[in-house]
Amino acid sequence: MFRGLVLRLSFLKALITYRRVDFRGWCIVFSFPRSSIKIGGGTSVFSSFSSNMLGLYQRCIIVARYGGKIEIGENCGISGSTIYAWDSIKIGNHTRVGANCKIIDNDFHPIELEYRHKGLNEQHTRRAPIVIGDDCFIGMNSIILKGTTLGNNVIVGAGSVVHGTFPDNCIIAGNPAKIIKKLNE
Repeated sequence: MFRGLVLRLSFLKALITYRRVDFRGWCIVFSFPRSSIKIGGGTSVFSSFSSNMLGLYQRCIIVARYGGKIEIGENCGISGSTIYAWDSIKIGNHTRVGANCKIIDNDFHPIELEYRHKGLNEQHTRRAPIVIGDDCFIGMNSIILKGTTLGNNVIVGAGSVVHGTFPDNCIIAGNPAKIIKKLNE
């Protein structure tokens, strides 16, 4: 009980809001100054290695930094995945993120050598928002890159590397991910 109270107070201080979220295992959820994280009710965030029988290689890591904003909808499920925002990541309601996925809206470092040498990460790192619609399923070990938009009811095949804009009701897969099937046709 004491740990839960301390966790809630530290989340309020860091602009992390959630209600009725099921955290299992040791999850890392951190919001830097000027950043925020909002997790909708009924969402499950699993970091326990026994919570996903496909095998988790890591704990759940949800981080907003450099003014980044993360908004996770209601009744979502996330297993041992990283969601890391410097700009914004929005995940719709009823979306599932499979084991060991990465959803990252930035390059983490500048592309230009001179800026990397000077450590000018915040100012010169490329970033672009990610939007994932309602009722999507992101297959295990997939990577969603900056600037990606997934419509509603998009299924991402396991191990895909996703960049671009994809319409509602389709299955995408591969590296780079492409539409392999339209649903409801």
